[in-house]
Amino acid sequence: MYANPTATDTLSIEKQQQFLYYFYEAQRLIQCEEIEKAKPIVEFCYELNPNDATINNYMGLYAQTEQDADAAAEYLRRAYELAPKEYWYNHHVLLLKSNDKKKQQQAIKQLENLAKTDLKNEELHTMLQKAYIVLKQYRQALMVQDNLDSINGYNAMSAMQRYRLNAMLKNNKQAIKEIERYLEIDPDNYQFQVFRMQLYEQTHQPPEKMIPAYEAILRMDPRNILVMNNLAWNLCLIGKDLMRAEELSRITIMREPTNPIYLDTYGWIMYRLGHCESALFYLKRAIEHSGEKIDKEILTHYKEASKRCK
Repeated sequence: MYANPTATDTLSIEKQQQFLYYFYEAQRLIQCEEIEKAKPIVEFCYELNPNDATINNYMGLYAQTEQDADAAAEYLRRAYELAPKEYWYNHHVLLLKSNDKKKQQQAIKQLENLAKTDLKNEELHTMLQKAYIVLKQYRQALMVQDNLDSINGYNAMSAMQRYRLNAMLKNNKQAIKEIERYLEIDPDNYQFQVFRMQLYEQTHQPPEKMIPAYEAILRMDPRNILVMNNLAWNLCLIGKDLMRAEELSRITIMREPTNPIYLDTYGWIMYRLGHCESALFYLKRAIEHSGEKIDKEILTHYKEASKRCK
C-alpha cells in the first residue's frame, strides 16, 4: 500500500502518528479481506488526511461499490494526481469507460505521458493499446505493440494482435504477412494455419498460394473433407497433379455423396482428365442435389462439359 509521505508531512506530529496508526489498521483489514470493517477506518483516515493517495484510491473504490459515480471519479482522479505511477489504473479505466470522447482523449494523453517514462510496464502499455482500439486509432495501437514486444518478446499473442489490427485497417497484405511471419517460427500451429487459409480465401489468393496452405492443414487434420475438396479444386484449376486431385475429391463424395459442391469438383476433375461420360454424370448429380437454387458455377461447368463431350 502506498502512503504519501509529503501529505503526512503537512500534519502535526500527533496527527501524523494518529493517521499512520489507523492507516495501517485499514491496510491490515483490507489484506484480510474485511472490506466493510475497514471502511469507517478509511473514512476516518480521509478526515485526518484528505491528501493521501492511497486513502483517496480506497475512497474511490468504496464510492464505486455504492454506485456514486461522481464521487468515485473525483477520489480516483485525486489519487492519480497525488501518485500517478501508483494510481493510474482505476482513474483511467473510469475515463475510458465513459461515453465522453473528451474524457477518453484525456485518458489517452495521460497514458501516453506515463508510457514514455515507464517503458517496461506491460499493464500500462496494454491499456493504452486498448484505448487506441476503442477510439479506432489502429495505427497507434500497432506502434504500442512494438513496445509490448520489447517487454514480452514476439509471440503468438503478438502476431494475432498485429494480424487483427492490420485487418481493421483493411491492410490485408500486411495481415497476411503477420500470419506468415509467425508460421515461419511455429509452422505446426494449427490455429494460425487456419487463419492463413481463411485470409487467403477471403483475399482470393492464386492457387499457387492456396495449395500449400491447404496441404499444411491437411497434414494436421487429414480427415477434413472441406479442405480436401478445396485442395483438389485448386490442383484442378492449375492442372497440377490431377490424379491426386481425383483421389482427394473421390474421398469427399464418398463421405458426402449428395453434396453438390463436392460433386461439382469431382465432375470437373473428370472433365479435365478427359473422362467425359463420368464428368457429365457427376455434374448432373451436382445439379440434381442443388435444390431450387443451383450455383451458377455448377451450371457453367455442366454446359461447358455438355458442349465439349458430344
